[in-house]
Amino acid sequence: MPMKKFFPLTILAVVVLLASCANDSNNTAPLDIRILHMNDTHSHFESIQQDLTFDEIGTVRAQIGGMAEISTILNELRSERENVLTLHAGDAIMGTTYFTFFNGNAEADVLNAMGFEALSIGNHEFDLGDEFLAELIQKFDFPVISANVVPDKGNVLDGLFSPYIIKEFDGQKIGIIGLTIAQKTKESSSPSDEIQFHEEAKTVQKYVDVLKKKKIKKIIVLAHDTYEKVSAWAPLVTDVDVIVSGDSHTKLGELDSYGLVSEGSYPTVTTSKNGDPVYIVQAWEYGKMLGALDVTFEGDIVTSASGHPYIPVSAELKVDSGNNDDKGNPQFVEVNGDELAKLQETVEASGIFTIVSPDPSIEGIIKGYNDMKGEAEMEVIASVSENLGHNRIPGDGRDGYVLPLGSDIAPIVAKAFYEIDPKADLSIQNGGGVRISIPAGDLTMKEAYELLPFSNTMYEINMTGAEIVQVMEDALSNALDNGSTGSFPYAYGIRYDVDATKDAYSRINNMEILDRKTGVWSPIEMDSFYVVLTNDYIASGKDGYVTFKTVQDERGNGYDTMTDYALSFIKYARELESAGNDLSKLSKEEFPMKSYIPNK
Repeated sequence: MPMKKFFPLTILAVVVLLASCANDSNNTAPLDIRILHMNDTHSHFESIQQDLTFDEIGTVRAQIGGMAEISTILNELRSERENVLTLHAGDAIMGTTYFTFFNGNAEADVLNAMGFEALSIGNHEFDLGDEFLAELIQKFDFPVISANVVPDKGNVLDGLFSPYIIKEFDGQKIGIIGLTIAQKTKESSSPSDEIQFHEEAKTVQKYVDVLKKKKIKKIIVLAHDTYEKVSAWAPLVTDVDVIVSGDSHTKLGELDSYGLVSEGSYPTVTTSKNGDPVYIVQAWEYGKMLGALDVTFEGDIVTSASGHPYIPVSAELKVDSGNNDDKGNPQFVEVNGDELAKLQETVEASGIFTIVSPDPSIEGIIKGYNDMKGEAEMEVIASVSENLGHNRIPGDGRDGYVLPLGSDIAPIVAKAFYEIDPKADLSIQNGGGVRISIPAGDLTMKEAYELLPFSNTMYEINMTGAEIVQVMEDALSNALDNGSTGSFPYAYGIRYDVDATKDAYSRINNMEILDRKTGVWSPIEMDSFYVVLTNDYIASGKDGYVTFKTVQDERGNGYDTMTDYALSFIKYARELESAGNDLSKLSKEEFPMKSYIPNK
């Protein structure tokens, strides 16, 4: 019989202690991490025109952003640090013809080549349902994460993504928890009934506790959740150090002096439930910006966090000539030689805007997809007489426009739908379904699909005047009270006053309706029925338009015309062009909002 071996208690204690230390990733040695992040890229790969202001020279017109240009900055910032994380906070798809034509392949190829290490599921990742998202996840070379999206056993998504991942640097482990905005995804996208969405703050705390049991106390939340919402729930949870957020397309940092409206500091600092600092970042939209946050951990606490966004800018720059065209639009002229060199120096001196060449490898991938798209999308379908800006909520400064009565282009989209369907008494379009502003000049097929990128069809519903007011109030409440700004309603064939200072469901007053035959406006009749034309997405009650669903549940489904909503707009634009008319802002008489009082 073999003899048992016995160890003195003191030796055994030392062995246990050493083993514990070896397994504890949260030792006290300082750990420096650089977090590079993007969000809401929405299939945008190329640079976008933007006017910037500089004290020394006034307004400068440049091309900003571009994924190949961002990749150059990424590579440079990675080369400066040993420990780097590259994260995407969701909504990688839906927004341009790259998605329309290639169904997620282009986005996967670009993000894979750029070296992203994790992506949180965004609401738009669910736009085409469970099966599409399952296919998309399998195209990525990096993990997709979300802790509060839980598929039923046997669902096509079961096992394809995880609640969190763990990364190790210098022997220390960092937990990265994924998060998806719950209510908006459930109501505004197309997940099946087999997908459960759990409340954000409680889910974060649940997985913080899971990671702590694994002795991982350095924690990042990669949240496709709005800047406002994460700022609200961050103080309710413990032990979260950094939140990389998305969804709200928020600009952070010292941007106001350059003509871009910033909504907070970069990083924004708040305090967790246990009294430690939490650092919140976000990086705008559409591949225009890369965030870079340098974090130092000492033990489990962040003792230093600093950084700023980077915006790539084209080397070719134009300045305001001081002259306007015959429509009052400012005219910009190119600069060259010493003047251009001085201008470039001023741009670079900002520390935020940087002039870079595109990364050839990413540029090559994009070019390959561009070549496949062919010439069809460059067809000019209309002339645009003036800039048509887009605010989701009036005055929100989106795309650099501050429009007191809201979007110029969204009511035109609604009018296009109305003109296409002679049965419609009015049309309603959610502001989030309209994605970009339209500059003066030629309108191409490509821009039309970027304006209306989703696979929606036109849908008719018979509703009373009272129900029309109700569904508009639904949308306003979802936009103003729940923070889902894309719900904000625009329309054609009705006009009304909005007072956002009032309580929910008492904000719309004095609604009138246009008689299609006579062209006369008169007060809408609460008990009379009208044909409402909208898109099939919000017709199903999505995005807060609950009364659309309620009336169909009570009286039967409306009628899906099966007419693509982007093609409806394209047809309207082409008819204008054929008649020798430009696409331009609606007249005051046609515009849906007669007045708008904002909630200060």
